[in-house]
Amino acid sequence: MTDHIHLVNNGKRDLTLDQLAKQQPGMDRLMAEVGPRVHRMYYAAKAGNWPLAAYFCKSVVKQLQLCVESRPKYDPEMADYLAADYAPVSSAIKAEDAVAFDLAYTHMVDRANELHVVFGKPFLVWQTPAQPPDDLDLSAGMT
Repeated sequence: MTDHIHLVNNGKRDLTLDQLAKQQPGMDRLMAEVGPRVHRMYYAAKAGNWPLAAYFCKSVVKQLQLCVESRPKYDPEMADYLAADYAPVSSAIKAEDAVAFDLAYTHMVDRANELHVVFGKPFLVWQTPAQPPDDLDLSAGMT
């Protein structure tokens, strides 16, 4: 019996599937993409740009689901987080309800930081940046 090795080419070299798998980002890299999306979602909602807030809200969900796909040990807690803690943020954005958004958003961030503790990372405390992103026009599309 011979071992068959599947190779893929990235345009520069051949890689085994094992080599390719090792290049997949860990939770630290995946979560580093979540923070800026949440930042943008928050300030878009604060500016009343609900379509932009909805865009980033959906993007955050996709990224968190990718985190679970890559690191399945987080699946039960992430599923609960998305259903119980994140869904109210999405609902408030859909309803264009600034008061509900503020309440849901604060809870969502607090819960995320609680989960950092649960997973042995009490030193990771996310907070909303004090200023809106300076690389994004929050008024775009608002006419």
